[in-house]
Amino acid sequence: MGKPHAVVVPLPAQGHVLPLMELSHRLVERGFRVTLLCTEFDHKRMMAALRKDSQSQQGIEGICFVTVPDGLVSDDDRGGSKLTEFIIGDFKRLIEDRLRKIHDCGEDKISCVIADLCAFAAVSVAKEMGVPGVGFSASSFGSIAQVAHIPKLLESGIIDSNGELRFENQTIRLSPTAPEMSTSHFWWNCFNEVSRNLSFKMALEATKTVTLVDEILCNSFAGIEAPVLDLIPKAIPIGPLLSPNRTVSKPAGHFWAEDSSCLKWLDQQQERSVIYVAFGSFTILNQTQFQELAAGLERSGRPFLWVVRPNLMSSSTAVYPEDFLNRLGNRGKIVSWAPQQKVLSHPAIACFLSHCGWNSIMEGLCNGVPFLCWPYFADQILNQNYICKVWKIGFELKPDEDGIVKREEIQRKTEDLLCDEGIKIRAMKIKDMAEESVGNGGTSLRNFDEFVERIKQISMSRDGD
Repeated sequence: MGKPHAVVVPLPAQGHVLPLMELSHRLVERGFRVTLLCTEFDHKRMMAALRKDSQSQQGIEGICFVTVPDGLVSDDDRGGSKLTEFIIGDFKRLIEDRLRKIHDCGEDKISCVIADLCAFAAVSVAKEMGVPGVGFSASSFGSIAQVAHIPKLLESGIIDSNGELRFENQTIRLSPTAPEMSTSHFWWNCFNEVSRNLSFKMALEATKTVTLVDEILCNSFAGIEAPVLDLIPKAIPIGPLLSPNRTVSKPAGHFWAEDSSCLKWLDQQQERSVIYVAFGSFTILNQTQFQELAAGLERSGRPFLWVVRPNLMSSSTAVYPEDFLNRLGNRGKIVSWAPQQKVLSHPAIACFLSHCGWNSIMEGLCNGVPFLCWPYFADQILNQNYICKVWKIGFELKPDEDGIVKREEIQRKTEDLLCDEGIKIRAMKIKDMAEESVGNGGTSLRNFDEFVERIKQISMSRDGD
């Protein structure tokens, strides 16, 4: 009898690849063979990043990669509406073809397909093949609840057939026990009409997935989202996946090589003194905003570690304020990509200035780190609401009338955050809940182990037929 075989299908984006790569490692540890289906471009980026990391030369044991082309030309295409068009267009057809070829090969029967919620085609094909199609959410339960409730939102007239709001900033509850939320927090609300329409089409794909699958694995834990768990009974919290108490570090699927020199720099800093600044893989800043951020960090008077990835700027090159780097000296460290899990678990980190992506939030929660919130798009607005109003472990950085977060705002909110003992206490309590959820007997660990056993039993019964 062979190993159970899971085919894992992330969306072609860093924030979706990372948690599904971690999930793949955990399946391998429990005796699975994993095939990860991704785009050729993303696979090349992951392998190139691994080759540059001397500590990751061992490769990715137990995970086989199957790739599809994405047809995109430049990096810019992979950060905007063209990528969304690909996801809701050609990606569907390509993953259908690849899954059928894997299934028809006959050498290694598929035991289950685990696919991102927006990759409806993958779970649809799985159902046709008679194997479990399992959804996966790289976002919060709150985000899944928005998707699951789209039919009701349409029926009640809160949104129209294009996902547009009937009334701006309406406050609603998805259930009597769920926290209040603004309709402006719907994650398909984006910068312009084209982006909104495309994002809503992707949300509709996720809605179909939620309806079709028997269960949805979610990178969250019960302690932080208890009021909304009942909104999606088939969703199972198995997070935090990217938790610091992992005993073995595995290749994570980063698109850029990690600069570990920042860890040595952190070793030289005082405990809880450093501002960590990172905006994920999609956020774009213009030159004015970039300079205001640099000036705000300088005015804070605190040491900071700043991730300035190669494509952070809307222009080709980041221009720092005049003589900024010379004045900075050793008080700041700037890298193109950081080993974020290790950074956030370092005792020198005082707070996390973040775009509020769900992976980053989970990593911050696991380490009891307070947040300065700077959301960019999609579910990040809802995530900020969690941090500032529900969990109360951070502050929002508010832009001015021109949409710019000014240096004075950055300085003031940083000072307020780091002087707030209540925030620090609440952040540490959530850290304890996160550790408990994935520790022995924890709800997330138990949920995952039970899921693994279900798939193994199904695989064994199919092998016996």
